[in-house]
Amino acid sequence: MTDNDVLEKKMHELREIGLKHAKAKGDVSLLEHGRKILLSTIMQEVMMWGKEYSTIAAQDREARANPKYAEHIKALAIAIEEETKWAWEKKIADMNFEAWKTRMINQTVERKKYA
Repeated sequence: MTDNDVLEKKMHELREIGLKHAKAKGDVSLLEHGRKILLSTIMQEVMMWGKEYSTIAAQDREARANPKYAEHIKALAIAIEEETKWAWEKKIADMNFEAWKTRMINQTVERKKYA
């Protein structure tokens, strides 16, 4: 395998990890914004329950206790975990690429010394 083949393989690996990380980051963003929308929607539903739920605090309390909200928070936690995993995978791939690049430069310098 030539140096160019190795370089292309490493670049392909970085691209793949980058795409997975971007997807995971998009999922986190979608769920974070969706959380706010869901909370507002549930608060609107709670507001219709009656006068004792007319305050924002009461609506917020009931909305956050809603099973739909709890499920959404679990999904958000999973998405954050996935995004963090791919961020670390990307960092590791970057470090491996930099180490490979350094080895290639050192080999080139070494070859020039003996050429």
